[in-house]
Amino acid sequence: MKICVFGLWHLGTVVSNCLAKIGHDVAGLDFDKKVIAGLNEGKAPLFEPGLDYLLKETLKNGKIRFTSEKNAVKECEVLWIAFDTPVDADDNANVEFVEKQILSVIKYLKNDSKVVISSQVPAGFTRKLKNKYAKLFPGTKVYFACSPENLRLGKAIKVFMEPDRIIIGTEKEEKIKFEELFLSISSKLEWMGIESAEMTKHAINAFLAAEVSFANELGTICEQIGADMKEVERGLKTEERIGPKAYLKAGTAFSGGTLARDIRFLSVLGDKYKLPLHLIRSVKKSNDEHKNWIQNKCKECLGGLKNKKIAILGLTYKPGTDTLRRSLSVELCKELKKAGAVILAFDPAVKKLPADLSKIIKLCGDIKETVKSADCVVISTEWPFFREMSSGNTDIIASKHVIDANGFMKELFKKYNKMKYYSVGGK
Repeated sequence: MKICVFGLWHLGTVVSNCLAKIGHDVAGLDFDKKVIAGLNEGKAPLFEPGLDYLLKETLKNGKIRFTSEKNAVKECEVLWIAFDTPVDADDNANVEFVEKQILSVIKYLKNDSKVVISSQVPAGFTRKLKNKYAKLFPGTKVYFACSPENLRLGKAIKVFMEPDRIIIGTEKEEKIKFEELFLSISSKLEWMGIESAEMTKHAINAFLAAEVSFANELGTICEQIGADMKEVERGLKTEERIGPKAYLKAGTAFSGGTLARDIRFLSVLGDKYKLPLHLIRSVKKSNDEHKNWIQNKCKECLGGLKNKKIAILGLTYKPGTDTLRRSLSVELCKELKKAGAVILAFDPAVKKLPADLSKIIKLCGDIKETVKSADCVVISTEWPFFREMSSGNTDIIASKHVIDANGFMKELFKKYNKMKYYSVGGK
């Protein structure tokens, strides 16, 4: 099929290249000419494992091209909307930006075209767009579906190519129009109404966010009473009504805007329809308070933060990516700096810091340089690389206060009996 993927950041670059890998003829559309130039040279706009290799492959076999020309929409059978919806510091999504981008190109759609919305949008968005299109262009029949993105940074290609299932929301009578497209990706399809698909995305992320906050609150209780949260987690996950894949793991607060955006979407719907939503609203409050856990533990261990050297291992939002946007580690660095601490940091995926961050963080070239003069070491991003560090580095770190909220390095440091090691819910 001829598919135009509109919006080429993380979501769109992965979707477009995976569709080309499957065998579709893909045009990637974005109005940022710098992004387009990079993609046409085989360079993705951000790091994702395997993406640069896949991009070079799809360019070489001629199944994909990238353009900033709106005419690409005229030639397609499917317009796939894949903008990563911008989120501000308060988790408010700029949905108006996504709508504006779509409205700028939909006039180019030909009769019998299909539109798939995968951008992160609130329930009601796709229906609103569908109705608006029908009023603007009554003589052209276009079919709309919502298939919420389910990609994870660091695992995006595998998740797209081998999904657990694909959620697709469309009108029952229009399902046949989208079957060929989605069956080319997977046979595990979950069909439902448009609003149900949008709501499913909100529900999944809100549920995951609630699990994280629940586990973190339990962890803080465990710290006070001498229980080990890792053992409690094992007890929870072996309960058949909960299960081993539950998001019940005490550690850092959730960040990045992904989960919080859907909490915000649901809260706005609650305001609109005058629904209290006590549980859903409380998740954000709990998470925001838990963001202070690491800083408070640093302060407790060191008797204050002024002029104390804090080593931060890991700066990116999560392992497997180089993005610093909405990273909890970066937020922590800013707060520690405000409190007077000196920040040293190392991340295997970060070679240079943006100008604003370089003013508050000294980026080091390796682990040893980062930790040798530190008063306290914070294990932040869970890079597997850190678990493979030399015994020389572990010896240095073990002589410091070590704050590892997720307990990620616990096994590595187990041999150091008198080590000052702290994790959420750790005994």
